[in-house]
Amino acid sequence: MVNHIDLRFRSLEVKRLAENAAGPVNVHNNSTIKTVSKVEGKLSIEFSFACSYEPNIGAIKIEGEVYVHDSAENIDRAVKEWGKENPGGNRNLPADIAEKVHNAIISSCVVESVVLSKEVGLPAPIPTPTISLAKKDEKGPRSPEDTRHYIR
Repeated sequence: MVNHIDLRFRSLEVKRLAENAAGPVNVHNNSTIKTVSKVEGKLSIEFSFACSYEPNIGAIKIEGEVYVHDSAENIDRAVKEWGKENPGGNRNLPADIAEKVHNAIISSCVVESVVLSKEVGLPAPIPTPTISLAKKDEKGPRSPEDTRHYIR
């Protein structure tokens, strides 16, 4: 079990490539682990986070390090697992550690991306909740269409 995670940004890059698109804009967020090593008894992980827009109106890229404080056994297990190259040249962390690391990266980077996107006039990289004050028929089950604007 991961005890504590520290995350530090090394570089922040945001580019506006075009004016706002005429139609809907889709945003894709992705985190990638680049390197894993043991440093001063901690697991040191270099990462990159990318936020891409469709159509291609802009991009956000964040790079940094994650430091995982955990037991020596878990850190050694993670470094050993990362050292194994899987078919296709992929490397992986143990699932329990990878889940916590990717969640920390994505949650921190999405918040930072909202700030960066505002600075250059890009749409926020998260769905914006909307409020509808129109009365709905209280009878009958709700359709998926009723909840399409909720963040899930």
